[in-house]
Amino acid sequence: MDTQTALKKQNTVSKLTEIYLFVLLLGEPLVIWDGYFDVTEIKTAFFAVCTLVYLTARAVCALQFGRGEHAPETSDVFSLVLCAIALLASAGSGFFRLSLLGPAGRWQGAAMLWLYAGVFFALRDVPVRTGAVTVPLCAGLAVSAALACLDHLGFDPLGFGAALDEYSRGRYISTLGNINFAGAYLSLALPVCVHRLLLSERRPAALALGGVCAVGLWAVMAVRSECAILGLGAGLLLMPFVLGDRLEALRRWCLLWPAAALAAQLYRAAAVLCLAGFSSLTAALLRPTAAAAFALGGAGLYFLCRRAASAAHFRRHYLAAGVLLLAGAAAALILLNTRYAAVDLGGWEVWLRFTDEWGTDRLRIWKYCLSIYREFPLFDKLLGGGCGVLAQTDALRRIFPDAVLDAAHCEYLQILLNWGALGLLAYLGWLAAAMIRAGRSGRALPSALLAGLLAYAVQAAVNIAQAPGIVLFFPLLGALRTSEASGFRQNPALSQKIGRFVG
Repeated sequence: MDTQTALKKQNTVSKLTEIYLFVLLLGEPLVIWDGYFDVTEIKTAFFAVCTLVYLTARAVCALQFGRGEHAPETSDVFSLVLCAIALLASAGSGFFRLSLLGPAGRWQGAAMLWLYAGVFFALRDVPVRTGAVTVPLCAGLAVSAALACLDHLGFDPLGFGAALDEYSRGRYISTLGNINFAGAYLSLALPVCVHRLLLSERRPAALALGGVCAVGLWAVMAVRSECAILGLGAGLLLMPFVLGDRLEALRRWCLLWPAAALAAQLYRAAAVLCLAGFSSLTAALLRPTAAAAFALGGAGLYFLCRRAASAAHFRRHYLAAGVLLLAGAAAALILLNTRYAAVDLGGWEVWLRFTDEWGTDRLRIWKYCLSIYREFPLFDKLLGGGCGVLAQTDALRRIFPDAVLDAAHCEYLQILLNWGALGLLAYLGWLAAAMIRAGRSGRALPSALLAGLLAYAVQAAVNIAQAPGIVLFFPLLGALRTSEASGFRQNPALSQKIGRFVG
C-alpha cells in the first residue's frame, strides 16, 4: 500500500472512530424511550446498533483499503479466550439462544461479549484526538448529572417520575435509570473528567471541567448509591498513580479533597432547603467531622507534596502510607466482626458489621450465588452455566419471595456463574493486560481513561453489569489502545507510524 492510500485509510478510519465514540459517549447516558420502563433494553440496543454500524463500516474500509496486520497482544488473546468460553458455556447450558443474548442476565450474554471484543480489536492503533473522547464523555456526564440533581431536589424536569409509584421514584433518577446503574456510570465518567481537570493548563477549560466535576460530585450524592461513593472514592485515591510525573498536578489533587468537601456541603445546603435526603453513608460523610477530615487530610497531603523532590518520591510515600492504612482498616474490620462484635458503632453499624443484610442484602446474595457455584458439575465450574443460569436457578429455589434474582450484585461473581473459573481468569487477564499496557504508555488519553476504568472496576465488586456503565466500559477500554491523532495526519513524513497502522 502506497503512502497516499495509507493516509486516506488512516483518515477515513480515524473519522469513523471519532464519530462512533462521540455518538456513543454522548448518547448512551442520555438516550431514553419509554421513561424508565425499558431503560435496560433501549440503552443496550443503542450501544449494539451504534457498534454494529461502526464495525460494519470498518469492515467496508478493510475491503476497500486492505487489512493491516497486527501481532496479537496479551489482551487480545485473553479477550478471544473469554469469548470462546462464553460460546462453549452457552452451548452446554441447555438454553443456548437465551445465553447467547442474555435477556435473563441484563443482556450480557455471549453475543455482547463478542461485540465488546470487536470494539476492543477495532480501536487498536486508530489515531484519535483526545478531545474526541473526553468532550462527549464530559458533556454526557454534565447533562445526566444535572438531571440527577434536579430529580433529587424534587423538580423532575423530564416528568418521568409522575408515572412511577413512590418506591420506584426513589429508585430511578435522571436518564440513567436505576440509582445503581447511575452509580456505575458516574464511577466510570467522573474520574476521567477529574483527571483532565488536574492536568488542564488553560483557565477556560479548567473552569468548565471544574463545573462538570462539581455537578458530577453532586450527582453522586443525589443518586444515593453507595456503589457510586465506592467508585468515586477509589478513583480519587488511585489518581496519583495515573497522573504521570507532573508534580503540579499532584498538588492540585491534594487541594481537590478540601474543594470536594466544600462543594459537597454546598449541595447539602440545597438539599436541606428542598427537603431532599441522602443515603446513610452519604449522610455520614457529610457530617462536620468527616468533612473536616477530608479538608485537613488534603491540606496535609499538599504540605507533603510541596516538600517532595519528585512525583515518584511522593507516590512512594503515598503508597506506603496507603498500604499501612489499608492493612489497619482490614484488621479493624476483622476485630469489629469477631472479638469486638458487641461494641456499639452507632450509625456505622450497618456498614462495618457484616451480616446477611449488609449492603442491601448483598452478603446474602453472594452466599447464595457461591452455593449455586459449589453445586455446579466440573464442566460448569470451569466454563460456567451460561448467561441466565442465576435467574433460572432462583426461579426454582427463590431467595426473595417478591422478585427473581437475575444478577449477583458483583460483576466478578456474575462472570464466575456465567462463564466459570476459566472465564473469570480470562476476563481479569483481559482487563489487567490492557490497563498495564496503557499505564506504561504515559500518554494523556490512556491515563485519563485509566482513572475511570479503575474506579469502575472497583465498584463492579458490589454492583451489576448494566447499561450504561458496562457498555461504555469496553469502548473506553479499547480507547486505551488508540494512538494520538494530533499532528499526525498533517505530517506524511511519519511513514513508520503509518506503516505500523496499516501493517
